[in-house]
Amino acid sequence: MRTSSRSLVVVVFPELELLDVTAPLGVFTSAGRAWNWRPFKVTLAGSTALAVSTCNQLELGPVTALADCPAPELLLVPGGYGARRALDDVELVEWLADVGRRATHLLGVGAGVLLLGRAGLLDGVSVAAPAQTVPSLLELAPSARPTALHPEVLDGKVATAVGGGAALRSALRVLASLLGERQARAVAQELGYPWEGGGVKIEIVG
Repeated sequence: MRTSSRSLVVVVFPELELLDVTAPLGVFTSAGRAWNWRPFKVTLAGSTALAVSTCNQLELGPVTALADCPAPELLLVPGGYGARRALDDVELVEWLADVGRRATHLLGVGAGVLLLGRAGLLDGVSVAAPAQTVPSLLELAPSARPTALHPEVLDGKVATAVGGGAALRSALRVLASLLGERQARAVAQELGYPWEGGGVKIEIVG
């Protein structure tokens, strides 16, 4: 069993949705806590090293500049109004394209899937996408397979969720695939979340 921490990088940008970050991080940072073990080392990464505003009247920081960020094994891209504006951030999109192909797991939440699509990381992938993002997603990634019927989808290494609430469940699925369902169930219980588990299902939506 692996004992070293996995690198989990959260992409941040102005006017992101805070719940899209805190819900999955609640899962990943709770894992192993009972044994004083940290399975994931979290880094916030952005185009600048400045703290970023959120849609929720709070700031997130400290932030590591993309050029100084460790290569992520897990990559979390939140949504919010700022995700659409970040589509024009060439440095961020190119960085996502580079590290995203090498990461073992990608997590996109809400409008964050647009950034993954812009970076070419959703080709042929089934995606849980908010209905209002579907037209834009298909422009950015024509071969992506968006669905509004499922709040969260796991297709290969790509986990997507329509919002922060669904992202918690999505993170539990990823956690189960990495550390086992028993650990994921324990985290769900600690968070007071009614998660039935039942194995890591791969939702492929045609």
